[in-house]
Amino acid sequence: MLELVNVTKTFNLTGAAEDERTALDNITLQIKPGEFVTIIGGNGSGKSTTLNIVSGSLIPDKGKVLLNGRDITHLSEAKRAAYFGRVFQDPMRGTAADMSVLENLEVAFVRGRVHSPIKWGFSKEDKKYFIEELKRFGLGLEDRLNQKVGVMSGGQRQALTLLMATMRNRPNFNMMKHDYILFSGKGEELAKQEFENEFNLRKDELNKKLADIKADANLSKEEKKNKITLAKHEFDAAIRAKFDLTKQILLLDEHTAALDPKTAKKVLELTDKIVKENQMTTLMVTHNMKDALTYGTRLIMFHLGHIILDVSGKEKEKLTVEDLLKMFDEADKEAEM
Repeated sequence: MLELVNVTKTFNLTGAAEDERTALDNITLQIKPGEFVTIIGGNGSGKSTTLNIVSGSLIPDKGKVLLNGRDITHLSEAKRAAYFGRVFQDPMRGTAADMSVLENLEVAFVRGRVHSPIKWGFSKEDKKYFIEELKRFGLGLEDRLNQKVGVMSGGQRQALTLLMATMRNRPNFNMMKHDYILFSGKGEELAKQEFENEFNLRKDELNKKLADIKADANLSKEEKKNKITLAKHEFDAAIRAKFDLTKQILLLDEHTAALDPKTAKKVLELTDKIVKENQMTTLMVTHNMKDALTYGTRLIMFHLGHIILDVSGKEKEKLTVEDLLKMFDEADKEAEM
């Protein structure tokens, strides 16, 4: 779960009260795992400031940011990269223009999961995975792996950025253990003991199964190979099902605003598909109220640093663009009084 607890952020703290602007005013917000939250509001309402505080590019003046109960308020943006993927409004951000499509994808694939300099070199499995993912966009990117990103269109570049923000190499068991201890909320010693006990139990079961397969004289060499592969896969899946807490949270900051309508629609549809398939917790800031109603499972409206609407389910489904416009007008009138 992602939480903002009593978060306040004020800009232009120069000492002159008239220069100050409170972007967030004592905001408390809980985002449950798997929720797709669309966020709307006028300019300066606090939408992008919220994403910046969640991502770590801004530190709140007051309050805390919690991830699975752990305080990450002062965790650097670089260290949060393992847990948050972000797509900006500007298609030029989020990718390296002088690098190829393939090189950009490889960087994203290991983002935040390695502790040493990246060594260039792409396995056949990685490349095959990238191609299959790019095909889903229907923009021909799978045939342009070696092309520099800087010469691509805005739509192609934004689609690539979206893919990069939602993909990452699966962590190894040591990284998984590290994350489980940090974010399980069970305390370091208990989480460590739980992981190690389960891992060792499953490992013993795997070793016994492998020994039985190797000793089975009725199996051919190919059959043994297939059964060993399956047993290892089952072991891996069992550990991940219980302990992998590293599923990313996706942050979308008006990510289709700079695209033409046709491309924007395509990117939004792909966004929705990726989020649903991966059950990704998602925050999407948008100025398009129709998109805010069409996509997502929950809608939040900001106004002058406050949350003035928070709806989901049937309540969200009943809303219309006209309803939202009326709420905006009423909020503006109240602020002027």
